[in-house]
Amino acid sequence: MKIAFSLAIVLIAATDVCASAWAQPRGGTYAKLSSIFYNAREMYNDAGDRQRIGLDDDQFTSEQAFLYVEHGVADRLTLIGSISGGILKSTNRFVEQKTTGIGDAIVGAKYQLVDQPLVLSTLASIKIPTGYHDTHEPPLGTGDIDVETRLLVAKSLYPLPVYMGVETGHRWRAGPFSNQFLGFAEIGVTPHERLFFKGFVDYRHTHTGEVAKPGLVDGGMQISEGDDTRLGLNGALKVREGLWLDLLFSWAVRGENVGAGRSFGIGFAYDN
Repeated sequence: MKIAFSLAIVLIAATDVCASAWAQPRGGTYAKLSSIFYNAREMYNDAGDRQRIGLDDDQFTSEQAFLYVEHGVADRLTLIGSISGGILKSTNRFVEQKTTGIGDAIVGAKYQLVDQPLVLSTLASIKIPTGYHDTHEPPLGTGDIDVETRLLVAKSLYPLPVYMGVETGHRWRAGPFSNQFLGFAEIGVTPHERLFFKGFVDYRHTHTGEVAKPGLVDGGMQISEGDDTRLGLNGALKVREGLWLDLLFSWAVRGENVGAGRSFGIGFAYDN
């Protein structure tokens, strides 16, 4: 089960996508509570080829809840926080390993630099391993602190009900894990005041070799050092003023040392 155990560290990163370049107004709050369901029977190996996770009908699944919050503390400054919890499970024909608990917490801040002709913002965040225990298999995180910075750019095509956004960033990871380059792009459309849709591409490149090599065993744990590219669709329906029903679907289209699974999410978002 070590293969599925190592993949869990990367698979749990396939979560919700919330941040955008626009800052919340002073006193404004955006909050989303989502359930994310993930399943993978295959993985991309270190050559980028798709293969089964193991030889014994190995499978990795997760059922997690995510709370994401943005709050405007000033006209251009937004505080960000998120926390997760749920069940991770690795199974094959002979063994089942399951972990239930609280996952990592993330806190950060976004500052909007300009709003014309493009919206340009910077974001900095820190991941805190609040629920990690070295006896958990699969693990609920890496057990180390990560620091991340991003540059976010967006453009509204008004009067068309369309916007575009691009992000680039870097994640510094402590412990035996290598740093990562991050990329993200999205196109969103609001065909009706009660409907919202967007498609996105989420990319992560791990600088393997700086700290650890794929397959390195550290304290009995196979270190997961992978690249991946995911496509996703997100839709929302306004249920009532300030309350939205939110749906998310994403899947891995390429990668190395990462699970080739799919995520489905459902939740509610509040925006005042």
